[in-house]
Amino acid sequence: MTSFFEKIHSVFKSAVESYKTRDGSYSVNYVSFVVILVIFCTAVLCGKSLWIPFSRIENLHVRSAGLAAADAFSAFASGTGLDKLVPRAREAFLSVSGLSENIAWNERYFNRRQNRAGVDIKEPSASEPGTAGVPEAGTVADDSVSVTESPALPVRVPGTVSSLHTLHSSADPLRVYMFGDSQVYSLGIGLSRLAGKNSPLYVDYLPVHSSGFIRQDYFSWNQMIEDTFSESAYDTGILMLGMNDYQNFWDDDGKVVVKETEAWEAAYRKKCLSIIDAALMYLPKIYWLGMPVVKNSTYNGHLSYIEKIQKEIASEYSPDILVYVPLRDTIPGNGKPYSDVFVTADGKQIKTMSDDGSHFTVEGGQIVMKPLFDMLCRDFLFSELPIAHMPE
Repeated sequence: MTSFFEKIHSVFKSAVESYKTRDGSYSVNYVSFVVILVIFCTAVLCGKSLWIPFSRIENLHVRSAGLAAADAFSAFASGTGLDKLVPRAREAFLSVSGLSENIAWNERYFNRRQNRAGVDIKEPSASEPGTAGVPEAGTVADDSVSVTESPALPVRVPGTVSSLHTLHSSADPLRVYMFGDSQVYSLGIGLSRLAGKNSPLYVDYLPVHSSGFIRQDYFSWNQMIEDTFSESAYDTGILMLGMNDYQNFWDDDGKVVVKETEAWEAAYRKKCLSIIDAALMYLPKIYWLGMPVVKNSTYNGHLSYIEKIQKEIASEYSPDILVYVPLRDTIPGNGKPYSDVFVTADGKQIKTMSDDGSHFTVEGGQIVMKPLFDMLCRDFLFSELPIAHMPE
């Protein structure tokens, strides 16, 4: 066996030497051959997952060509079975490292490409969401994915719509589930801090960076909603999506839908309704958070456009089951320009926006969630009213 490998090594070494020039460097043909070989091997080993980097190319023509090439390599890799090597190595790594329990690595929700018939072509895994703690005051939203860890609460039957007439207390608190894009990080913590510990109001939150109503292929909120609410019972939900939705996308027929057109707005409405209706199958009421005022004027205009459409969609529902909650009315205030500080009644200034000019700070999350906190206290029954703990 040793002599066999020695012969292979000798042949390979001779082949490499033949590509060297007189000064000892490698020829252009050899370098080109190695580059092409590496690209081919990488493409084959990546298999179906090769569509992910190509789908993020901004130029639509280059993206279409890349996706077509990805499909060709995927078909070859699937036929030869070579596309199984990398996924198996990935699963082994996640198992050894303990990351298989972290939602950020969960293929059940991330990067789920669909074919033109709308059928998911990625096999789901059985991983569960991970957890993360509450950061120190003054921190801002980051790119991580986290969810709060539930304390010991009375058992309720999951997968059923909770009653609006249940009497809540610190022993059996109102269970709120907030989910959406990275903005939910500081908003979820802010609402949780407003309620405080041992409160009649308990908040779970799940922020997923770069997610939205549009890119279900990037992160499937429909699948997450089904899994989460069929396993755990909540009394109400808070939805925050749209920060990343101002973009073109493909429809089920493979055609590009251009933003700020009637076709885009109709398709966007359909995507919003899909997620909202999925959540209403399990929740008696949902609070839909609006877009913030951000520092960049162009981005702020995009968010204003998104909020306009979202308000129109929300108006189709009864306010008994869906309430659209504008954030701009609180920070910076109705009709006011962007500001990253909030001035309290006693003149104290509180930093409400992070340095990126788009995300709230945790203190900003507390302040902007106060109107929603009051709504929850009004819309649900409590034997002891929750007390709002504002930032000091």
